[in-house]
Amino acid sequence: MSRSHRQSYSPAIEAAAREPRRRKASPSAHSPMAFDAAAAPADSAPSTRTWRSTLVGAAIGFGIVLALAMQWLMTWQLDAAQQRREQQKQLRAAASRCYEQVSNAAVQACLKEVEARSAAAQP
Repeated sequence: MSRSHRQSYSPAIEAAAREPRRRKASPSAHSPMAFDAAAAPADSAPSTRTWRSTLVGAAIGFGIVLALAMQWLMTWQLDAAQQRREQQKQLRAAASRCYEQVSNAAVQACLKEVEARSAAAQP
């Protein structure tokens, strides 16, 4: 080859000549569709767990456990308050019956008895 022939090529033409030529792909060479039953992911690597994803999972789990614990605590407190209100209602009714007594000594004795029952009933 002569020198003039080599100079007529530009670097862009040489780079294009080194690249492999693209062939028209046949329909079977296309990537498989999502609904293809025969398509199997040949080059998919198993996903690896990182410490970040483990930490996020643990935080989500802790949040769920905390929410369930708060729900239980709230239910327990509401039940205890309801029971305490019922007990106080019964004690007030018993104390009001004490005032139906005729003598002052009988009223005081009845009130002491109600107070003793309420102290024994409270944990």
